[in-house]
Amino acid sequence: MRIKELDGLRGIATLAVIDCHYLAWLPAAGSAYGGLGVDLFLVLSGFLISSILLELRESEHYFKTFYSRRAFRIFPPYYLGLAIYFAISVCLGMPGTFRMWAQYIFYYFSLLIHPIPSYGTRLGVPLAVSLGLVVLWTLSVEEVYYTIWAPVVRFTKERELTAILIAMIVLAPMVRWRVLSENLGVGTFYCRMDGLACGSVVALLIRHRCLSPQMWLRADRLFDGLVIVMMPLTVGYWLVFKGNALVSAVGITFADLSFALITHALVRRAGGNQLWVRIFRAKWLRSIGKVSYSLYLFHYPLGLVGSEVVAQLHLPRRVNVVSGVLLGLALSFAVAYGLWYGMESRILRWTDRKVPSSAHAQA
Repeated sequence: MRIKELDGLRGIATLAVIDCHYLAWLPAAGSAYGGLGVDLFLVLSGFLISSILLELRESEHYFKTFYSRRAFRIFPPYYLGLAIYFAISVCLGMPGTFRMWAQYIFYYFSLLIHPIPSYGTRLGVPLAVSLGLVVLWTLSVEEVYYTIWAPVVRFTKERELTAILIAMIVLAPMVRWRVLSENLGVGTFYCRMDGLACGSVVALLIRHRCLSPQMWLRADRLFDGLVIVMMPLTVGYWLVFKGNALVSAVGITFADLSFALITHALVRRAGGNQLWVRIFRAKWLRSIGKVSYSLYLFHYPLGLVGSEVVAQLHLPRRVNVVSGVLLGLALSFAVAYGLWYGMESRILRWTDRKVPSSAHAQA
């Protein structure tokens, strides 16, 4: 069963990332915190993928069903984007290196430690292509997790699964602290595995709750209380320690825990009439969540394209900046919806026929 509220949550994550990349010039937009949309994506991915794997656990075609459906969902827009980026780079005489492209082609970028990237980092390719590539580290983090987590879920008892997830949540901020102290980037699997693990813990909790919902009434009240405590604590922590990279290593874990608690609350209240739950079911927000994958993949370079096109008009500075943002948004949404209706939805329907699995309804 598809949980509409999670589509809305995914839409919020997408808008947060776009805010981070498009509105850095407007402090009032809160773009300094937009990067946390990535962590929300990771929590949702951990929940959805773990839910699927737990549902498929006893399936005879466990690995075939999971990996083939993941490949058909993720690979087409991803490799289409890489092909376009490579073609543009070659045509402009800045093809980059095989080593650089291989990190993205084979999804192992997040297994390597890299310096903290800056906006002007070109990676030996045109700037627009660099911006398209710079967001792909999150896809690598997720792919690494999908690859290793499927056999772990299949062959490990749930008590051991829980221990592994707790270890990931505890270790990730320690790794982030060490990496940031050396002025290196945290866009690696080791530094962001706590978001995926938090989502996976929610999947385990929901699974047990579904087996005996009456027994979990007291626990539900506890989790509701944790949301009320954790959300303001996380917001306060980020406001107080804004700009402190080392302290934000822990702040990311706070955010992951808050996002996990919100996800848990939404899943429990799916279809409910509470105002805050209905907000996540808003059609426009769910629509953005529906096309969030391609929107995330291509919004950054298209934002630059929009700015470059508008710059040729020599408008007043403020008009130029706002117009560039609006054109970038228009291009990004046009590409995202075009890919959804022209490619993604068609492939999903084909996959449902060829590799059916009710467990994948939300992913």
